Amino acid sequence: MEILKHKGLDHSTYEQCCQLAEKLPANSIVKHRLRAWLSRHIDIQRQLSLPLVVSSDIIESLFGNFKHILERSPQADMNRTVLLIPALCGHPDAATLSNALVHARQGDLAIWEQKHIPYTMRKKRQAIFADDQSQNAGKS
Repeated sequence: MEILKHKGLDHSTYEQCCQLAEKLPANSIVKHRLRAWLSRHIDIQRQLSLPLVVSSDIIESLFGNFKHILERSPQADMNRTVLLIPALCGHPDAATLSNALVHARQGDLAIWEQKHIPYTMRKKRQAIFADDQSQNAGKS
């Protein structure tokens, strides 16, 4: 794990890990699972031609940044705010951002949100209270 976490998976680290796995007993479950994982992921790495990151540190950092942004708006609806996560990945240039804004229409986002992101409890409560208020409005 130390090799993969610090160097990522590439041909060199693949070979190192295979050599370490060979030192494990022949009937070791860890050995068989490690070899299977290495075999699957070295194929993925070859398609990328860059070392494959084998650590959750990047994802944890991404969600840390997301939580920091979310703290600024405690009433924010998670459905919409989750769409910020891709904007925190990498370093998009002005042309990429401009292109994304031009091609991301509000109607398309609303349809995508309904299809892929379930309602939060907060949004469900708001909908129930909104319906209740509109029914009571005519009963004065």
